[in-house]
Amino acid sequence: MRLVGTFARLGMLTLLGILLATIMDPAMWVGADTGSITTFDFASAVLNDWAFTLVVLGTLLAMAMAGAAYLVRDERETNLMWELTGGEEE
Repeated sequence: MRLVGTFARLGMLTLLGILLATIMDPAMWVGADTGSITTFDFASAVLNDWAFTLVVLGTLLAMAMAGAAYLVRDERETNLMWELTGGEEE
């Protein structure tokens, strides 16, 4: 298991390095407009160009919230019986 964890960490570090190298490459930003972006341009880019990415991200976040709610619920027998009987002890 430790070997798998180590490979996962190395893979994440490699991915982070590739992403940083790609983002920091000046050739990527040469054609970028140096003027400021307007709110309309930003909204248009997010809603038109990145629509599928937003849907996927929203789905992942919803699944994460559902998973977090599942993990924090209390499953002790005392609490389950309390919920079933409405708080009345027999």
